[in-house]
Amino acid sequence: MRLALGCILDLRMPAALLLVASLAGPARAADALPELASLLRPLEAWSRTGVLYDRVLPLAHLEQLDGSPAAPVMDRARWRQAYDELRRAALTPGDAPDLATVDAAARDAARDGTIPLALIDGEFDRVRPGALADGSLALLDGQLVAEAGTPLVSARAIAAVALAPRTYHGAGVTFVLDAARCFAGDRGAPSALWADFADGLGERPLALGGRVRVHYDAPGPRVLRLRLQRADGSTAEARFAFDVAALAAPLPNDTLHVTATIPYKGQFGTGDAYVYLAPGHSSLVNPVIVSEGFDTDNTMNWDELYALLDQQGLIETLRSDGFDAVVLNYTDATVAIEQNAYVVTELLRQVQNALDPLTSVALVGPSMGGLCTRYALAYMETHGLPHRVRTWVSFDAPHKGADIPLGLQYWISYFASQSTSAAAFLTVLNRPAAREMLLYHLTTPPGTTGQRDPLADSLAASFAAVGNWPSLPHRVAVANGSGNMLNQGFLPGDQLIRYEYSSFLLAITGNVWAVPNASSHNVFLGSQRIVFSTTSQTVNVNGTLPWDGAPGGSRASMMELDTTAAPYGDIVALHPSHCFIPTISALSLPTNDPFFNVAGTPNLAALTPFAAVLYAATNEEHVTISATTAAWLRSQIEQGVLAVAPDAPAVGHTAALASPAPNPFTASTRVAFMLAREGLVALRVFDVRGRAVRVLSDGVQASGLHALAWDGRDERGVPAPAGIYFVRLEAAGQSFTRRVARLD
Repeated sequence: MRLALGCILDLRMPAALLLVASLAGPARAADALPELASLLRPLEAWSRTGVLYDRVLPLAHLEQLDGSPAAPVMDRARWRQAYDELRRAALTPGDAPDLATVDAAARDAARDGTIPLALIDGEFDRVRPGALADGSLALLDGQLVAEAGTPLVSARAIAAVALAPRTYHGAGVTFVLDAARCFAGDRGAPSALWADFADGLGERPLALGGRVRVHYDAPGPRVLRLRLQRADGSTAEARFAFDVAALAAPLPNDTLHVTATIPYKGQFGTGDAYVYLAPGHSSLVNPVIVSEGFDTDNTMNWDELYALLDQQGLIETLRSDGFDAVVLNYTDATVAIEQNAYVVTELLRQVQNALDPLTSVALVGPSMGGLCTRYALAYMETHGLPHRVRTWVSFDAPHKGADIPLGLQYWISYFASQSTSAAAFLTVLNRPAAREMLLYHLTTPPGTTGQRDPLADSLAASFAAVGNWPSLPHRVAVANGSGNMLNQGFLPGDQLIRYEYSSFLLAITGNVWAVPNASSHNVFLGSQRIVFSTTSQTVNVNGTLPWDGAPGGSRASMMELDTTAAPYGDIVALHPSHCFIPTISALSLPTNDPFFNVAGTPNLAALTPFAAVLYAATNEEHVTISATTAAWLRSQIEQGVLAVAPDAPAVGHTAALASPAPNPFTASTRVAFMLAREGLVALRVFDVRGRAVRVLSDGVQASGLHALAWDGRDERGVPAPAGIYFVRLEAAGQSFTRRVARLD
């Protein structure tokens, strides 16, 4: 029986959507795509390009990427979608690498300090608009039949992108388009290329593999343009977005390549530790070690980590106080937490070997890094390995678990077969670290209750095996979440995402709700109707705790979806952010009440494993460093510092004086000096007029290293005014002077 659809259907709709109408059964549209490929097989003989676009759902809209000045400006997400659709639409497997390979190569290039460009110039065929109406294509007994004329039309998509979408070195940044990232199909590479990098110099030639140095004079977003000429003489252009985040960011003084010496399940973790020394230091003297957190796509390197950690000028202030920064970047931040914890243990060993034996270190673990550093310290103590960590700072770390709304996880899973962005995030959700941390994790098939992944229990067992907590350091914690029981702006069971699109041919629903408080409630409703075929998924849970809206460091996952351009309809975030690290998780409080009254609890210190805690009044974005947080972190990091050890006395000298640390200081600074032999010592503080302010030592001191504190007060116990002071050491007939600044 012949089915004449042309008289009732809008034939401008992509044929892939139109043809799924012939597929029967309750399978999801994604599961039906292999059947769609089979249905389209009679058309393959008509394909001139070897790429039949109707084999995939056209979310990237390749027909819009026509190389004209009116074509849309490309971003990384849409470029990846377009690349993946062309690759999957190919009739025979080609040699084009998959997206994971493209992404990995881009990460390697970015680590080398270059901005890798990528170019698509690909031909494809699709069912010609009007083919069903004019009779050249028909459905006969469930099979496509090409009856007259050519049912396909050929087109070409051109799209360029900066795979590293921003730079922190805009004053001098290098771009490169390697031949391996020029995807031009069988037609081969362009015969000529020109690029306009939006730096005011206009268009210039671009050779494949050639490096182009570009200088920007101001930060801000840019639209770059790539123009190509093909072997047949035709030309096209592609525009793409690029962000100049900063003109100049500091570079590390050194990079330590760290490989764990302890395996986890047969795997040795690796990472790079960026060393950023304090002014005047030629090697590590007084380190603050910071562990990376959960880097979902492993794209954060030194520049990104520096920008994150220097909020409120924190790193630079610590450096001016005499501290060296050592920032650990895991090669893969999504592997098991235990695997990366052993990278921390190896880094601690290397740092200790580079330091004076009397020098201790501070260790900071933001986000997942709090778990990695916690396990590393506990493991080292359990196995008798020294770590010399005086202070351990846990910064909004998920000690009792992290939250990504369960409904949002199912949304990602439902659309992952069609969206490369959703597929990439689903991969992250299923990586070991995410499975270890999440309070609720999606299951296949969906469960009726929120539940943790078995790997979360495995992580808990790992911590129990090493005593759960390190005992030697001063333990402190920061929570970005509210201590005043404030929610994230919505109640349990409230709708978070509304995505509803409907036309005669196509209807899509992707709605998400917050988990309920114990009662039964939907968390996800997904539905796709393509012409006459409907598939759907509903996830309903009960017995859950209302983590999604709980007080905690927040993450703007819903707003990220809202600002993502959907190919059909509009994704609406009804609330921008959800709880990511609950306050009670960051402080590891012995309660399962997400709305526990932290601020109203007397003797909170007795309930937490931390000696000191800081929590926010209102919910802040996860790992935000406010001015209050920065000041508090400095006070904790400086606590217990014995000061910077001075160099050994120079030839001809029998004493040496180190620069005070921290410097500048507010509450207290430490002064270290060394004597080659016992003798009379005078250590005094003078103001800029040469008047004595305080005597720190006036008597006989033994040989060796000494460290004395100045609390910023004069001999009367009155705080000295803010300003510049000089510390003078007189010993063995010699004198030494160091400058120190006191702040209000």
